[in-house]
Amino acid sequence: MKSVFKRWGEITIKKQGEGKNKFIKTKSFSLTTSKNEYTVEQIKEIFKIVVDLTDRYKFEELKGTLSNLEGKK
Repeated sequence: MKSVFKRWGEITIKKQGEGKNKFIKTKSFSLTTSKNEYTVEQIKEIFKIVVDLTDRYKFEELKGTLSNLEGKK
């Protein structure tokens, strides 16, 4: 599929199955350019923080909090 926007990069998330290199599910999505440009290391750091927050908050709570930060609910 061709993107309408210029893409900055792509992230792939793979759910590991049993055995080496055996994946149950793979999802990928593209990052589009924005006014703030982050390095791959910065995006990795943000992603790690969000993953750590999933241990403390249920999905709806975390989604609501992040939506409030974005300025919409």
